[in-house]
Amino acid sequence: MTRVRLIATILAFALATLITPIGIVSYWAQRTITDSERYIETIGPLSQNPQIQDAIAEFLTEKIQEQIDPEELVDEIFGELVVEYPRLRVIEPIITGAIDSLIREVTYRIVRSQAFSDFWRAANLAAQRSIMVILQGGDDETIRLEGDVVVLDISAAIEAVKQGLIDRGFTAAERINVPEADRQIELLEAPQLAQLRTVYAIASPVLALLLFVGLGLFVLAIVLAQRRPRMVAWVGVTLALVGTVLASALAIGRTTFTNTLANTPFGPASDAFYSQLFTFLVNAAAVTILIGVIVLVVGWYLSGSRAAAEVRAVVDKGAGAIARAIPAGPLTDAGPWLARNARWVRVGIAVVFTIIVVIGNDLSVWRTVIAAIIALVLLAIVQVLTRTSTPGAEPAVLEPTE
Repeated sequence: MTRVRLIATILAFALATLITPIGIVSYWAQRTITDSERYIETIGPLSQNPQIQDAIAEFLTEKIQEQIDPEELVDEIFGELVVEYPRLRVIEPIITGAIDSLIREVTYRIVRSQAFSDFWRAANLAAQRSIMVILQGGDDETIRLEGDVVVLDISAAIEAVKQGLIDRGFTAAERINVPEADRQIELLEAPQLAQLRTVYAIASPVLALLLFVGLGLFVLAIVLAQRRPRMVAWVGVTLALVGTVLASALAIGRTTFTNTLANTPFGPASDAFYSQLFTFLVNAAAVTILIGVIVLVVGWYLSGSRAAAEVRAVVDKGAGAIARAIPAGPLTDAGPWLARNARWVRVGIAVVFTIIVVIGNDLSVWRTVIAAIIALVLLAIVQVLTRTSTPGAEPAVLEPTE
């Protein structure tokens, strides 16, 4: 029976170690990518980011400027005078510069307006839904799959700038007709999209559950372990390593992403976009490391090492001193009950800690620290109240259990 228990413990721990990092990424994907509302909450603020605005404005300006023929405009403005006075051609650079300045001015004004923020949110909402359609095996007008490339159609943005030029009196903009190829932005190459669709079809029902399955397996490994304090410490070390690996992977991903876009119009904005999109994962890595350290400390505190036993004795002695100072009343009456159910009360405190950490739409290092402080205070209160049941007892130095 002991051998079976050992095998079950090792298996649960190994599976938890494999599933937890996948679960963190899956949880991010489920919250940030597959959920339309949360996706917009994540991406929406980017419309106010100056780097994003400049990158989009420059891209649109370049595509529209390519459609303007200065020589044709000179012919249109001066008509047959150009034939009689060929030197009028010398003003072509002046007209070109003026037109370029007008296009740039109008484009930047539109990109920095509230109307563009509304357009940005609507376009990204359509993009998110389109991506989901593609993953589910369909196709969409906003985002299409062309061969092995996923492309975003920006026709609406180009038409907005075109109309803005017309409103400013630049009627020649009516002739602007950006080719279909220039109205598309390549989002990503997806030669394995069929495999991604298959993985999504299989994994989507359990995306939000993988993280909790992994954490549940860690708890199971602790429950099954014969030396639970040591297993608690190992879980802490593993969580810290998972967080570190995730943080390293995100750093490498950031470098790869920015290098890929370095020579494109969106190069200057790539870092801001990456940071915003992966905010949850960056915070998750930091929180996982912090929780790992906390769990490791708890495992050490509960261990049979002499140093840990001495610390527990000091804590117990202090709790006893405080307990003796509490006058008889409801608090001391609760002491015997708490002493009998201390283990389950501490489990409840651990649950409260977990709820505080994961509550809300994002993970936070500060919220995790606050949750740890609250849990520590509650555990201290429990320790004191359990000592009220035997206020005169001398604290015992716990002997090593390992």
